[in-house]
Amino acid sequence: MSDRRRGSLPVLLLLLLLLTGLLPVSAAAQEGREITGKCHITMPGRRAERNKAFDRKYKSAWTRMGTRATHIEIALPKGTKQGGVYLCFAKEPKRLRLLQGKDETLLHESEGPGFAHQYIPFEGNGRLLLEMEPVGKEGMAISELYVFSGEQPPDWVQRWQPRLERADLLVLVAHPDDELLWMGGAIPFYAQERGKDVAVAYMTCANAMRRSEMLNGLWAAGIRHYPYIGAFRDKRMPTMRDSWRIWGGEEHVTAHVADLYRRLKPQVVISHDLKGEYGHPAHIITARAATAALEAAADATRFPQSAAAHGTWDVPKLYLHLYEDNALEIDWRRPIAAMGGKTALAICEEAFQQHRSQRANFAVKVDGKYSAARFGLYRTLVGLDRDRDDFFENIPPIEMTGELPTPVR
Repeated sequence: MSDRRRGSLPVLLLLLLLLTGLLPVSAAAQEGREITGKCHITMPGRRAERNKAFDRKYKSAWTRMGTRATHIEIALPKGTKQGGVYLCFAKEPKRLRLLQGKDETLLHESEGPGFAHQYIPFEGNGRLLLEMEPVGKEGMAISELYVFSGEQPPDWVQRWQPRLERADLLVLVAHPDDELLWMGGAIPFYAQERGKDVAVAYMTCANAMRRSEMLNGLWAAGIRHYPYIGAFRDKRMPTMRDSWRIWGGEEHVTAHVADLYRRLKPQVVISHDLKGEYGHPAHIITARAATAALEAAADATRFPQSAAAHGTWDVPKLYLHLYEDNALEIDWRRPIAAMGGKTALAICEEAFQQHRSQRANFAVKVDGKYSAARFGLYRTLVGLDRDRDDFFENIPPIEMTGELPTPVR
């Protein structure tokens, strides 16, 4: 048999499998690969400045100040049929457009601060032009820029969906990485194995690098809806009084959390230890606000503007990390089918590896003093847990109408 005939057999076999339905079409889809280094990319600034968008460290960024629109031109390598541009912003632009070809066909346009990490697909081999308008004098900045070819990008490339408007589970934490360190396998288990709508809300985020680590970690844990990120200052103060002060006071923080409860109407909320795990003031404030907002969110006279916009909500269940009353311990080491036999703990540990700046000081643990498997039921409107291995015990299923069940005291 000739080499030419021998080489054609795999192709014929692939076509036969596709036609007979034995091989899914998705399996034959072109797997995306990075082609950034093969592109000719033209952008303003000196070489050292431009290189900041390609160092893959998220610590530095290619920055443009002023109010005038700036452009990045991307000449694709020959033979590129389709692909996408992946942008990781340190400062999002006020306006973002992607155009293609000599006639500058508009492929994408968005306004207002959007997702910090964005994937924009394209088709064809024409020149790409990114047009970005800075936000006033604050400018705009790109920490990482990638170009991919193929129908689908690699799995790690984030394609965020809008923030959830309703959530089954709200994970309320102070900082990026707290959702993994202290809440354990809750995110991958409930989002992936149980199919729950899991919203993650942070009170603060120190900087653009920590935000990128946060998004990378959430994506690895299985979250696909963009998180809620509060604007409270990430600064550790010497006293609790000072900590409350820089966050605007107890009433201000409670209003923020009550608005989240009303907006998302979660069936279950999980949050920090009332003692702040190892005593971190931001953890303590977050836990106290999580409890104080329970009554506030259900009372239309508290924070009336929020009540008018979203209605009131009586959260059925609130669990706090390490809370001693009505305690439960969840086994995050159970293999779960939705993750290919991996455990929620393993997924959580892998996700935490995305927090490069924190790996030297912390690790996810499900034993010991700060075990991420131990919680207590602080508040329930649906009765006490008996089995004590599931946050959603006693929560009635949502009916096919899509209406959320009304909590009953």
